[in-house]
Amino acid sequence: MNWKKIFLRFGEVVIGGAILAAAVIFYFQTGGERKITARRQTDIAPTVKLGKIKGQIIQSRVEGIGTGTARESVDIIANATELVVGLYFEDGQAVEKGTLLVQLRDDQYQAELRQMKINVEEQERELKRLTPLYNARITSQKDFDASRTAVARARTQIDIVEYQIANRKVLAPFSGKLGMRKISIGDLVSPATIITTLDDISEIKVDFRISEKYYPRIKTGQKIGVTSVAYPGEVFDGVIRAISPRIDTTTRTVEVRAVVPNRDGKLMPGMLFLVKLELGSRFALMIPEKAVMSLGEIQYVFVYRPRVKTVSRREVQLGQRDRGSVEVSKGLREGEVIVTDGVLKLVDGSTVTVSGTVEEIVLPDSAQPAPQQASPEGVRK
Repeated sequence: MNWKKIFLRFGEVVIGGAILAAAVIFYFQTGGERKITARRQTDIAPTVKLGKIKGQIIQSRVEGIGTGTARESVDIIANATELVVGLYFEDGQAVEKGTLLVQLRDDQYQAELRQMKINVEEQERELKRLTPLYNARITSQKDFDASRTAVARARTQIDIVEYQIANRKVLAPFSGKLGMRKISIGDLVSPATIITTLDDISEIKVDFRISEKYYPRIKTGQKIGVTSVAYPGEVFDGVIRAISPRIDTTTRTVEVRAVVPNRDGKLMPGMLFLVKLELGSRFALMIPEKAVMSLGEIQYVFVYRPRVKTVSRREVQLGQRDRGSVEVSKGLREGEVIVTDGVLKLVDGSTVTVSGTVEEIVLPDSAQPAPQQASPEGVRK
């Protein structure tokens, strides 16, 4: 019995030793292959393109998001509670100031007006009869004054009735474009009933906000340009009409109102606009956006070291962006060479192979700031 146990234990030891030996041999063989592969990969330097940083004159630009509103906008309502007997407009119709839109029932006041006119005629005849008698000292001053008062009172009654009749007419308070009709013939309307809307869209007001640090550099009358996703590639020119005298303590921004001419009626209230405000030209270091890498909230670029043909990672602070290019406000100097293409393959200290020649980094022609002439409609393309 004891010999059997010893034999089984010996067999287990032999099998375990064989497995362990096989594992050790496999490890050393595959490990060697991994080292060779890693060494080969290290020997292959990534190919990159380089660019030399050059200072340039750019247009200092501030951008903001704004919503358009009409020059004038109002809800059309009735001045009295009455039945609708006439509708004289269509949905979306353009109207002039004073155009009759709705007629409310005024039969009672029309009858009163006729009665008041008859009364005025009667009082005027009486005054006409008394005037020569008063001049001849036949009638008294009291009777003459009472007749004149009666005439004036009758004329005042006419004015009151005519005011009530005018209140039964709903007129356009200014020229503009009507919205959708919300009533029908026979409806009983009141001053709380919205009949339709009226907007003057000859100009569009655009309210937007900018950082407080730009507050000293903006002023009324300054030109701005706005764009909308509804009209890709078109820039609508406008001017700053007003600047709020208060800084928002939460966002540290100031509200600005600009006015954009809308002669052709392309722009509508409620549109979302990207507002661009030019603040003059200045010197800046611009690099391609694709040369910048991000690590959380940190941005960095790879600076080329020609003596050792390696790159070093350097943190930078960015400023204004302009169609594929970005300003470096801190971290780089003019004349330094950076990697402009192939940054995804790099780490700090990587050895690189340079493709092509090192050229100065300049803004593309499409991004160069240049004055643009506005068309007669205030639109640039």
